[in-house]
Amino acid sequence: MENIIYVVDDDASIRESLSFLFSTLQWSTQCFDAIDAFSAACKPESMLTGCLLLDMRMPGQSGLAWFEKHSASHPLLPVVMMTGHGSIDACRRAFHHGVFEFFTKPLDADLLIETVHLAFAESEKRQRGWREHTRAKALFALLTARETDVLHELMTGASNKEVAVRLALSTRTVEAHRAAIFSKLGVSSLVQAIREHDKLDYV
Repeated sequence: MENIIYVVDDDASIRESLSFLFSTLQWSTQCFDAIDAFSAACKPESMLTGCLLLDMRMPGQSGLAWFEKHSASHPLLPVVMMTGHGSIDACRRAFHHGVFEFFTKPLDADLLIETVHLAFAESEKRQRGWREHTRAKALFALLTARETDVLHELMTGASNKEVAVRLALSTRTVEAHRAAIFSKLGVSSLVQAIREHDKLDYV
């Protein structure tokens, strides 16, 4: 997936200057004059990657208000908040909801470029985590309901015999389920199965 810088700012001069700045670095940019325009063009299911530069205060819905409600709508896209009228409270609210960085205008071009570099790296890290999550989710979907029950019991540290008692099964049946679980997940040990299961908690 291509890293794109999404710029949302009602000030045309800001959009133009940022677009020019990033073009000198061969970075792709998409600009919007309002958060509603960005939301209409960029749906959550599109799984955007790169970086979102979001103006905190704009006519209509503000960037901060949108971010407080929809901070998780683009999980692979780090958000850099920009404002010409920053306050400690606004900064605190933004970081509370997971903003990647907070800038006051006028923007420091060198620092902004450095931050976008870091945001790209963070986005790529999130992409890797998302791919692992998606792969693990597909694997665990292969398990039957009974196999899932057996795995959950095994993950508590219970032995095959203890799982058999808890689920009213024979030990041999538990052993068969365990073998099937490992085969479907492509693992050779319970520790590996647990590691795969942990990836389901990515989001």
